[in-house]
Amino acid sequence: MPYRFILMFILSVTALFSTTAKNDEDDVPANNKIQLGAYYFDGWTGEYPQHITSHLKESFANRKPKWGWVTSSQEIVDEQIMMASDAGLSFFSFCWYYSGKKKFQSEPLNNALRYYNSSKYKSKLKFCLMVANHEGFFIGPNEWVDAKAEWILQFKKSNYLKVDGKPLVILFSVPSLVNKFGSEVNVKRALQSLRNDAIKNGLPGVTIAACVSGYRSSIVEAQNCGFDILTGYNYHSSGFKAGSTEIPISNMQAAENQMWNNIAYVSPLKFIPVATLNWDPRPWANAGNGYDKAPYFVGYSEKSVYKSVSSLIDWINKNKWETPKERIGLLYAWNENGEGAYLTPSQEGDDNLLRGVQKALKEK
Repeated sequence: MPYRFILMFILSVTALFSTTAKNDEDDVPANNKIQLGAYYFDGWTGEYPQHITSHLKESFANRKPKWGWVTSSQEIVDEQIMMASDAGLSFFSFCWYYSGKKKFQSEPLNNALRYYNSSKYKSKLKFCLMVANHEGFFIGPNEWVDAKAEWILQFKKSNYLKVDGKPLVILFSVPSLVNKFGSEVNVKRALQSLRNDAIKNGLPGVTIAACVSGYRSSIVEAQNCGFDILTGYNYHSSGFKAGSTEIPISNMQAAENQMWNNIAYVSPLKFIPVATLNWDPRPWANAGNGYDKAPYFVGYSEKSVYKSVSSLIDWINKNKWETPKERIGLLYAWNENGEGAYLTPSQEGDDNLLRGVQKALKEK
């Protein structure tokens, strides 16, 4: 076929799709910009001693936020919303915990979400939920009714993040769901009940994302359970090097990029990539986790943040057919200070990590 006819065919098909595609200004960012979010972990209430450990305070003082170790207050959350927005972030994805019937409503780990919802600055930053259904906060059939009712209340808020025109909710552990519900089929039914309840409450449905590893088995499990989209929380182990403890952060950045490629290649589902900014959980070492001898990354800085965010943006730009039309990316994390992945400014002020995010977003 002559080249000019091929070109005309491509242009005509492109025009057809562009005129028939859904145009939702609330979902699709203006000027085709990336919507970059960060996971927010509110373990900084002072209620859980395993978070603000003596090792963290004494040996990792450079991680101490400028407000102090306890940051769970309305004033500080307000300031963080403004800070994240000014740096170019589009949303927070709050780690959400179910700690028992009724109890979850006053769970300290959910404090930041409550402060966000009562903040006068919340219109500057969207939000979504990342349901942390891991050990200590498992969710099964007995918890599902209460949990999904609470999620739907959050979905109805005007500044809740949407994917495919529907509120996005991320679930941390697919294996945990399968274990608690008894089978992939039962999980699939539970997810559908969430979508049905959302529709009954006047919503267009729900886009349900699964955190997966790069392994095919993890991806297939999520697909069998009926998830709509794939993502992750972090992929720190992808950059580990056998026999090494101190590992250059560049190792992880290269390995993680390949991880994104693998997930996009294996699954037909859309994928929201996550840039793991750092991993160094030594402050949380105990006899059970062995973090004192586990691998960790070195070289975390404004420059490394810039490189991580730039790589994430480049990947989304090159893989637009593999990602949601809303052009969403995630960062691990806003304030995982205990695990070494944080963007909050420290009291020492020796490195402005957020400046790395801002620079990458402006340049890209």
